[in-house]
Amino acid sequence: MTAHIPLAERMRPRRLDEVVGQGRLLGKAGVLQRLLAGGRLPSLVFWGPPGTGKTTLARILAQETGHPFLEFSGVTGSAAELKKFLSESKDMPLFRTAAPVVFLDEIHRYNRAQQDILLPYLERGEAILIGATTENPAFYLNPALRSRCQLLALEPIAPEEVLVILRRAWGQERPEEPEPTEVLDWLSRWAGGDLRSALTGLETWLGLAPEGRTLDLLQEALGGRMMYDRADGHYDLASAFQKSLRGSDADAALYYLSRMIRGGEDPRFIARRLMVCAAEDVGNADAQAFILAETAARAVERIGWPEARIPLAQAVIYVANAPKSNATISAIDAALGAEDHPVPASLRDAHTAVSRAAGRGQGYFYSHQDYGRRQDFLPEALRGQRFHEPVRPQERNWLDRAEPDLVGLGGLWAEWIEAHPEGGEVPVDAWCEALACSREALARALPKLAQGNFTLERRLVARPFV
Repeated sequence: MTAHIPLAERMRPRRLDEVVGQGRLLGKAGVLQRLLAGGRLPSLVFWGPPGTGKTTLARILAQETGHPFLEFSGVTGSAAELKKFLSESKDMPLFRTAAPVVFLDEIHRYNRAQQDILLPYLERGEAILIGATTENPAFYLNPALRSRCQLLALEPIAPEEVLVILRRAWGQERPEEPEPTEVLDWLSRWAGGDLRSALTGLETWLGLAPEGRTLDLLQEALGGRMMYDRADGHYDLASAFQKSLRGSDADAALYYLSRMIRGGEDPRFIARRLMVCAAEDVGNADAQAFILAETAARAVERIGWPEARIPLAQAVIYVANAPKSNATISAIDAALGAEDHPVPASLRDAHTAVSRAAGRGQGYFYSHQDYGRRQDFLPEALRGQRFHEPVRPQERNWLDRAEPDLVGLGGLWAEWIEAHPEGGEVPVDAWCEALACSREALARALPKLAQGNFTLERRLVARPFV
């Protein structure tokens, strides 16, 4: 009995001009055309979603450049087998005229030490590597291997290009029957850029009994689309999701949330992304955002799909509409960038008599005895350094609560009154900077000094936008 060859394999292109899609690589000015123009095939790594032609291109390139083609899989072939083959193949007659193209599918499945096996053979020109991966090579490939390969990204096949192949396949398989336009159109969109899946879907349609063959039945047979790719699609959607939240576009964030849900993403991953955004992009501009995101994450753990979509959507809408500020992440990154300095002696642990005898804890004032008394807590070399710089009014509430040093303010006020006995506009901004307080806090303190001598006015001054 002859083994059945899948439709996707039967439709595999044999020449570059038969390949549909990947115009950026295969066009007249495409990267691949330019690489091949010199008559030499370099080592390559194709990376992109499934069903975009990585294996097909590898086979065609080997054939059109006259190199023997050997295929390995990072899933089924061990690194030891690959090493044995490479060490033995250089003496085989087939490989004496041209170095073999070693096609290593799922190359990211080999760890970095195993990838090192390839280096000496590529260095000596005894093999040409064409790797294929759905993962970003920057994360999974050894830097030494990456430096010896051209990294070429493949894009999902556009629906109109998928439709071209589906029509070609239909003409090959059922030339006597009218084309099922509705089915082919639906498959071209359902495939999500994966040509192999589109052809497999068409083969499923062809396998249905003709008398009961309907689009509804096909959709039921195929189930939900697998277009949510665990490789770049996973990270691309997560990236779009978080950037939409950061940009305060609730509709876009909900759309990417729905894409992740339909694609079968782990709801805990979605919840983690949401919490990160609430802390990084909202922060203390609306501290409630993180609380709601964390609550949604706990709800996800308790109730699961499909109900978990509701608290997630609630938190997404809140985080998207919350005022944004990156002051929190900027503050911790600035602090992490500061140099190490000794902890001031007054702040060091003084629980033991030995520590106290060494002077530790001396000079520390118990803050609860006088909340307004200022102390220096940073190491001496960093005094005056600001790590947290509020950028939104909502975050400046803490500064608003910090009262200015009344002694210092009294000195500034006395000097100003002496110079301006007739009164005038108080240099509020300069005083706020000198006293490290907010305008609101200064406005609360000044009436105590001006009482009985001056009346204070609050003005709203409009200045042209520069």
